[in-house]
Amino acid sequence: MDASRHIGMAAAIAAGVVWGFLGLAVRELQAAGFTVMQMTCFRYVVVVVIFGAFIAVHNRSLLKIDRRLLLILLAMGILGTMLNSMLYFGSMERISLSLSTVLQYLSPFIVVALSIPLLHERFTMVKGVALAVAFLGCVFCTGVLTNDTPMDVIGIALGAASGFCYALYTLYSKKIRSEGCSVTTIMFYTGLFCAVALLPFSDLPRAGELLMDPGNLLTVVCLGVFLTLLPFGLYNYALGRVEAGKVAIVTYVEPVAATVVGLAFYGEEVTLGIVIGIALILVALALVNRPGADEVPA
Repeated sequence: MDASRHIGMAAAIAAGVVWGFLGLAVRELQAAGFTVMQMTCFRYVVVVVIFGAFIAVHNRSLLKIDRRLLLILLAMGILGTMLNSMLYFGSMERISLSLSTVLQYLSPFIVVALSIPLLHERFTMVKGVALAVAFLGCVFCTGVLTNDTPMDVIGIALGAASGFCYALYTLYSKKIRSEGCSVTTIMFYTGLFCAVALLPFSDLPRAGELLMDPGNLLTVVCLGVFLTLLPFGLYNYALGRVEAGKVAIVTYVEPVAATVVGLAFYGEEVTLGIVIGIALILVALALVNRPGADEVPA
């Protein structure tokens, strides 16, 4: 693996780790009275404002884009970002958070499968083993095997659909990055399309009242900058340097980070399952990053 790919893998791992801290801001804003739609909308409003200002000052040509690529960005913003969030949050209302997370992480399977015909990536034995081991680790980390919450068919369907939408974001981003579209352009347009689509569901008068509180405003800004702009920027950067399938597998580091955050900030219980899950995901990361991992076809 050359230096460029090493940097890309490091960016993907960093994105997953940062996403693991998302629960800190979400819990605080939920306690303050924000709805999931408001949080999702305003985190992307922050992204659009920052990238819009950067483009206006430094390089307005970044706004110019081929109509065909603009349609891909529209799909990324509506399907891969907005719809993914709505389906994921909808599943959490019907089934346990742990099961919702596991279903969301079906997305790497979809990415690996579709990247073969769509992006002409190879499926190797190492990639397949790493994917299976990482998913099993995710199952252990979330504790879904010991969760007694009743199953709900609609909730399961929503969770699986959210994983599919998340996979679409990865595939679309890889495609558009391969055609020379910059991370700045991708982040600006996908954030714009997502924020605009969510505005009708965001109860702006009530949101405005909540944002008058300086603490709430600061948390929203941190959510937008450090937990949205930063990880998605790293993720899109990684997709410009590494195979989509590998990037998708590496993001299994997110449940590990989220588990550690839960232990550190909320005193959540350390179980044998969690330890096994973290170990399995770390093994998967080592497999997919080892020299020669692309050389043995399945």
